[in-house]
Amino acid sequence: MSTVPVTPTPVATATKTWLQLHERIVCLALVLAFGYFGVSKYYDHEATVKDAQATAAAQIAVADHTNSLALASQAQQIAQQYAVLVQTLSAQNSALNAAMAQRAIQQKAQVVTDSNLPMAGVAARWAVLIPSVQPSTSLTGGISLTSGQAHDSLEYMEQVPMLQANLADETKIAGDYQQEVQKSDLLNADLNAQITGLQKENADLVAKDKADVASARAEGRKGKIKYFKIGFVTGFIAGLWGGHSGL
Repeated sequence: MSTVPVTPTPVATATKTWLQLHERIVCLALVLAFGYFGVSKYYDHEATVKDAQATAAAQIAVADHTNSLALASQAQQIAQQYAVLVQTLSAQNSALNAAMAQRAIQQKAQVVTDSNLPMAGVAARWAVLIPSVQPSTSLTGGISLTSGQAHDSLEYMEQVPMLQANLADETKIAGDYQQEVQKSDLLNADLNAQITGLQKENADLVAKDKADVASARAEGRKGKIKYFKIGFVTGFIAGLWGGHSGL
C-alpha cells in the first residue's frame, strides 16, 4: 500500500514565514510598548509628586499672604486707634495750654489789683489765698499777724519757687512728649508704607511662583512627548532595518 504525501496548508506556512521574517520587529515593538508604558507611568508619578509639592508650596504662600493681610489689618486698626488717641490728646493739650494762658493773664491782673488794695482789702485777699490766716487790721497803717499766722504764710510762700520750677520742668517734659508723638507719627506712616510694599511683594511672588510652576509643567510635558516621538521613530526604523538586513 503506497503512502500519499501530505502537503502543508499554505495559510499556516505563510503565517509562520511572516513571524520569522518580522520576529525582531515584533519583539522591538513589544519592548518599545512596555518601555513606553513604564516610562509613562514613571513620568505620571513624578508629575503627580511635583504637582503635589507645587500645590503645597502655593498653599503655604497663600497662607503666608493671608497672615500678612491679617497682620496688616491689625496694624491698620492700631494705627487708626493711635491716630484717634493723638487727636484726642492734642485737643486736650490745646485746652490745657489755653487754660494756663488764661490763668497767667488773670494772675497778672490780680497782682495789679492787689497793689492798689487798702489794708482791709489786703487782709481779705490774704484770707482767700491762705484760709488758715485771718490778718488783723487793727494796726494803724498795716495789718498784724500772730506767730502761727506768720508761719502759715511763710509755709505757703515757700511753695511758690518749687511750683514755678516744677512748672518749667513739666513744660519741658510736655514739649519732649510732643516731639516723640511727632516722630511716632512719622514712624507709623513709614511702617504702613512698608506693610503695603511687603503685601504687594508677597502677592507678586505668589503669582510668579504659580506662573513658573505652570511653565515648568508645560515645558516638561512638551519635552517628554518630543523625545518619546524621536526615540520611538528611531527605534522603529532601526528595527525595520535590522529585521530586513537579517533576511
